[in-house]
Amino acid sequence: MRYQKILITGASGFIGSRLCEKLALQYKVPHRALVRNFGRAARIARLGTEMVAGDLSDQASLKGALSGCDAVVHLAFSSTPKVEEALVSACRHAAIRRFVHISSAAVHGPNPGPECAREETATIRHYGESYSDAKARAEKVVQQAIDEGLPGVILRPTIVYGPYSSFVTDVVKAAGSGTISLIDDGKGICNAVFVDDVCDAIYAALDSDAALGKALFVNADRAVSWKEFNLTFANMVQPQPSIENISAQEARMYWASTKPSFRSNVVALKRLVTSADFHDRLGTVPAFRSGITWTKAILKRILTADQVKAAQRIVNSGSREVARPEWPDPGRLVREDFHREFSNELAKQSLGWRPKYDFPAGAALTRTWLEFTRMLGPTVR
Repeated sequence: MRYQKILITGASGFIGSRLCEKLALQYKVPHRALVRNFGRAARIARLGTEMVAGDLSDQASLKGALSGCDAVVHLAFSSTPKVEEALVSACRHAAIRRFVHISSAAVHGPNPGPECAREETATIRHYGESYSDAKARAEKVVQQAIDEGLPGVILRPTIVYGPYSSFVTDVVKAAGSGTISLIDDGKGICNAVFVDDVCDAIYAALDSDAALGKALFVNADRAVSWKEFNLTFANMVQPQPSIENISAQEARMYWASTKPSFRSNVVALKRLVTSADFHDRLGTVPAFRSGITWTKAILKRILTADQVKAAQRIVNSGSREVARPEWPDPGRLVREDFHREFSNELAKQSLGWRPKYDFPAGAALTRTWLEFTRMLGPTVR
């Protein structure tokens, strides 16, 4: 490696921590981690990684973090492009020789068209989806800086999994509760890529001149279905869980119904005023108790017995719990109701890199970690 020292932002995150491990133990490259919260940096602290406190929005701390570094790997996520603007400005002043920006295939939105399968024709727009839009804004800032002379490479990983991945641990935890869910029977496409392959692509991007100025997908040679991904990890749990199928369309309708509107406010108010619990609590207030008692007495005199029973049924129905499925959160819905497979050919050509782990191999390594952490019992051989 031809660099004096590499600064890593987002070093305490999932990919960043694994990159620091490989830089320290495998690549043997001097590096420095910019850390905002040392309480989350225990995984890299054990490596002897040089850590400096800093904030990406603070130019003074950026200047100190960049001192003595001539390359940057930017992994930190931010919801505002001001972070990238501050970082690329500081990198220019520090005469950084290589800037590797870790973007995401999500820059092409939650439902990319066929043109997005390859980098040459892929488009980036505003989608109204928070994560995709944030990653798209950040990448546009970096791409503009590259166009203006910053020596940079943009990598767009897909679904990154492996030890410590929340995609994996969420499935295992759900399976441990006895039931996991699939969205539309898991027929969506999961562009899964093992975390070590992503780290190897980052390392290659630091060294490859052929990749300069390019944005590259980083993913495995073959995508899997979300059914294969979820059931592979869920079925590691014993006893194996039951499977619940959830309609993506119904899940979207549910989340749309939770957005504040005049209708939802009226429904919530109706639910409140017909709640027996609400009536009981209101009756504990002296100012309301006599009024409620008087109103009930008047209503009994003017209503027939059938009308009284009908009113009681309305009140009682408002107090009953309505059984609802555990709807997948909007982020999971976006990921798993996905129907586009990305090509990694340009990354292989430009980086001189190729993924080492297909999904079965990556899942097997992840299982070893799950057993080590006792999230799973040991494999029976």
